[in-house]
Amino acid sequence: MPGSKKEKLDYGELTPGYEFPAVTYELRAHIIDQYTKAVDMPADRGMLSEFIPPLAVGAYAMTAMGNAISFPPGTIHASQEFEFYRMVSVGTVITCRTRVERNISRGKMNMLVLVMNVFDQDERKVQSGKATLILPAQDENAQGY
Repeated sequence: MPGSKKEKLDYGELTPGYEFPAVTYELRAHIIDQYTKAVDMPADRGMLSEFIPPLAVGAYAMTAMGNAISFPPGTIHASQEFEFYRMVSVGTVITCRTRVERNISRGKMNMLVLVMNVFDQDERKVQSGKATLILPAQDENAQGY
Protein backbone atom coordinates (compact mmCIF):
# COMPACT_ATOMS: atom_id res chain seq x y z
CA MET A 1 0.00 0.00 0.00
CA PRO A 2 1.40 3.42 -0.85
CA GLY A 3 2.70 5.45 2.07
CA SER A 4 3.00 2.49 4.45
CA LYS A 5 6.79 2.55 4.90
CA LYS A 6 7.17 6.25 5.71
CA GLU A 7 7.34 7.72 9.20
CA LYS A 8 3.86 8.70 10.34
CA LEU A 9 2.88 12.23 11.33
CA ASP A 10 1.40 13.09 14.72
CA TYR A 11 -2.13 14.39 14.09
CA GLY A 12 -1.75 17.04 16.81
CA GLU A 13 0.98 18.75 14.81
CA LEU A 14 -1.12 19.09 11.65
CA THR A 15 -2.24 22.66 10.95
CA PRO A 16 -4.92 23.90 8.55
CA GLY A 17 -3.44 24.23 5.09
CA TYR A 18 -0.81 21.52 5.62
CA GLU A 19 -0.45 19.50 2.42
CA PHE A 20 0.64 15.89 2.61
CA PRO A 21 3.18 14.70 0.05
CA ALA A 22 1.30 13.53 -3.04
CA VAL A 23 0.84 9.76 -3.33
CA THR A 24 0.96 8.26 -6.82
CA TYR A 25 0.11 4.68 -7.74
CA GLU A 26 -1.20 2.57 -10.60
CA LEU A 27 -4.71 1.14 -10.34
CA ARG A 28 -4.16 -2.53 -11.02
CA ALA A 29 -6.66 -5.35 -11.36
CA HIS A 30 -5.92 -6.64 -7.84
CA ILE A 31 -7.54 -3.44 -6.48
CA ILE A 32 -10.82 -4.54 -8.04
CA ASP A 33 -10.39 -8.00 -6.53
CA GLN A 34 -9.65 -6.61 -3.05
CA TYR A 35 -12.59 -4.21 -3.24
CA THR A 36 -15.14 -6.75 -4.53
CA LYS A 37 -14.07 -9.22 -1.84
CA ALA A 38 -14.31 -6.56 0.90
CA VAL A 39 -17.82 -5.48 -0.14
CA ASP A 40 -18.98 -9.01 -0.99
CA MET A 41 -19.71 -8.12 -4.63
CA PRO A 42 -20.85 -10.99 -6.87
CA ALA A 43 -18.23 -12.63 -9.08
CA ASP A 44 -20.01 -11.51 -12.29
CA ARG A 45 -18.63 -7.98 -12.35
CA GLY A 46 -19.50 -6.94 -15.91
CA MET A 47 -17.88 -3.58 -16.60
CA LEU A 48 -15.59 -3.98 -13.57
CA SER A 49 -13.20 -5.90 -15.79
CA GLU A 50 -12.45 -2.54 -17.48
CA PHE A 51 -13.26 0.15 -14.88
CA ILE A 52 -12.32 0.52 -11.24
CA PRO A 53 -15.35 1.09 -8.98
CA PRO A 54 -15.26 4.76 -7.86
CA LEU A 55 -15.50 3.83 -4.18
CA ALA A 56 -12.56 1.45 -4.60
CA VAL A 57 -10.47 4.37 -5.89
CA GLY A 58 -11.63 6.50 -2.94
CA ALA A 59 -11.00 3.77 -0.37
CA TYR A 60 -7.53 3.13 -1.75
CA ALA A 61 -6.72 6.85 -1.72
CA MET A 62 -8.01 7.21 1.86
CA THR A 63 -5.89 4.26 2.98
CA ALA A 64 -2.81 5.76 1.34
CA MET A 65 -3.45 9.06 3.13
CA GLY A 66 -4.24 7.32 6.40
CA ASN A 67 -0.91 5.53 6.29
CA ALA A 68 0.81 8.91 6.66
CA ILE A 69 -0.82 9.77 10.03
CA SER A 70 -0.45 8.12 13.43
CA PHE A 71 -4.00 7.58 14.71
CA PRO A 72 -4.41 6.77 18.42
CA PRO A 73 -6.76 4.07 19.71
CA GLY A 74 -10.29 5.39 19.88
CA THR A 75 -10.12 7.31 16.58
CA ILE A 76 -13.50 7.44 14.83
CA HIS A 77 -13.96 8.00 11.09
CA ALA A 78 -17.06 10.15 11.64
CA SER A 79 -17.97 11.07 8.07
CA GLN A 80 -16.85 10.83 4.48
CA GLU A 81 -17.97 12.76 1.42
CA PHE A 82 -17.03 11.91 -2.16
CA GLU A 83 -17.65 13.59 -5.47
CA PHE A 84 -16.94 11.53 -8.58
CA TYR A 85 -16.03 13.20 -11.86
CA ARG A 86 -15.00 10.37 -14.17
CA MET A 87 -14.54 6.62 -14.34
CA VAL A 88 -10.99 5.32 -14.46
CA SER A 89 -9.83 2.12 -16.05
CA VAL A 90 -7.45 -0.55 -14.88
CA GLY A 91 -3.89 0.69 -15.48
CA THR A 92 -4.66 4.37 -14.78
CA VAL A 93 -1.98 6.14 -12.75
CA ILE A 94 -3.58 8.12 -9.93
CA THR A 95 -2.18 10.94 -7.82
CA CYS A 96 -3.85 11.74 -4.51
CA ARG A 97 -3.32 15.15 -2.92
CA THR A 98 -4.55 15.70 0.63
CA ARG A 99 -4.56 18.78 2.84
CA VAL A 100 -5.71 19.57 6.34
CA GLU A 101 -8.81 21.76 6.35
CA ARG A 102 -9.35 21.87 10.12
CA ASN A 103 -7.71 20.50 13.25
CA ILE A 104 -9.73 21.53 16.29
CA SER A 105 -9.11 20.60 19.91
CA ARG A 106 -12.13 20.71 22.23
CA GLY A 107 -11.65 19.34 25.72
CA LYS A 108 -11.47 15.55 25.54
CA MET A 109 -11.50 15.29 21.78
CA ASN A 110 -10.03 16.59 18.55
CA MET A 111 -11.66 16.90 15.16
CA LEU A 112 -9.50 16.55 12.06
CA VAL A 113 -10.99 17.40 8.65
CA LEU A 114 -9.01 16.34 5.58
CA VAL A 115 -9.73 17.29 1.96
CA MET A 116 -8.59 14.94 -0.77
CA ASN A 117 -8.34 15.41 -4.54
CA VAL A 118 -7.54 12.54 -6.88
CA PHE A 119 -6.18 13.11 -10.40
CA ASP A 120 -5.35 10.81 -13.29
CA GLN A 121 -2.04 10.82 -15.16
CA ASP A 122 -3.35 13.64 -17.41
CA GLU A 123 -4.06 15.80 -14.30
CA ARG A 124 -7.84 15.48 -14.82
CA LYS A 125 -9.73 15.41 -11.54
CA VAL A 126 -11.19 11.97 -10.93
CA GLN A 127 -12.57 12.48 -7.43
CA SER A 128 -12.64 14.85 -4.51
CA GLY A 129 -13.61 14.17 -0.96
CA LYS A 130 -13.63 15.23 2.64
CA ALA A 131 -13.07 13.04 5.70
CA THR A 132 -13.88 14.00 9.27
CA LEU A 133 -12.09 12.14 12.05
CA ILE A 134 -12.77 12.35 15.78
CA LEU A 135 -9.69 11.63 17.88
CA PRO A 136 -9.09 11.41 21.61
CA ALA A 137 -7.31 14.42 23.11
CA GLN A 138 -3.55 14.12 23.28
CA ASP A 139 -3.49 15.71 26.74
CA GLU A 140 -2.26 13.02 29.12
CA ASN A 141 -4.48 14.42 31.89
CA ALA A 142 -7.71 14.30 29.84
CA GLN A 143 -10.40 11.99 31.21
CA GLY A 144 -12.03 9.30 29.06
CA TYR A 145 -15.35 9.90 27.25
